[in-house]
Amino acid sequence: MAKNIKILDRQFIPAGTIIIEQGTMGSRAFMVETGSVEVFIEDENGNEITLTGLGPGAMVGEMAALSDGLRSASVRTRDDSIIVTIPAHDLHTSMKASDTLYKRLIRMMSARMKETNMKLLQKEQQLVDAEKSSRENVENVAAYLSEKQSKLKKELAPILGQIRASWEQFQPGDFRKD
Repeated sequence: MAKNIKILDRQFIPAGTIIIEQGTMGSRAFMVETGSVEVFIEDENGNEITLTGLGPGAMVGEMAALSDGLRSASVRTRDDSIIVTIPAHDLHTSMKASDTLYKRLIRMMSARMKETNMKLLQKEQQLVDAEKSSRENVENVAAYLSEKQSKLKKELAPILGQIRASWEQFQPGDFRKD
């Protein structure tokens, strides 16, 4: 950890605790001292999509803290962890004073963005593959049903012809009760 960072808050956080909530304002970053965390997002249906897992030395929440913006993902402890809280003000001050911390943050953010982009590309490819597979299934079912329909028509045509011939022997008044 850089010498210029004041540790104002160092806490033990039990496993399963959410330390960052997607969509909230980011006024601080967190460094994982021990344990591990998982970064995840919730889609519009409320389904969780895990983006990555991070261990000791990793920093989370820095993007929102540096930009005074909204959190783009949620973070939950996987294990019992010790988490160091770094207020945005101290983060900005440390970045100005330390080229090393700034470079480390940029490298971490870039690596995380690349990893997220790769996962998004994989998900997109999975969707393309699923769509292609679904389309092929629909085409196969349509061909199967068309074949069955043709076979049924061929089998029923003679039977229906016989019924029609029998039916045509009767006159309209043949079924009246006298």
